[in-house]
Amino acid sequence: MTGSPPRPRVGVRLDPAKLDFELARRGVTARQLGARIGLSEVALSRARNGHCVRETTLRRIADGLRAIPELDGATDLLAPPRAPAG
Repeated sequence: MTGSPPRPRVGVRLDPAKLDFELARRGVTARQLGARIGLSEVALSRARNGHCVRETTLRRIADGLRAIPELDGATDLLAPPRAPAG
């Protein structure tokens, strides 16, 4: 019996440096963000390490970040995220 080939996993890859930058601008850790948006540490860790995540996970992260105000002056002190090596 031949089955159909496994479907490829569909997902998006976040830029880990940008994600870390956005967390720092808001003064929160990935663990704190995960707790606010109901996302496991494993899922956030995967995103922060450049693995593909579901589009729904991307939305949850983006919505969660938008809900947290930036710290006044934080952007002035943080180094901008570096472009990924290509």
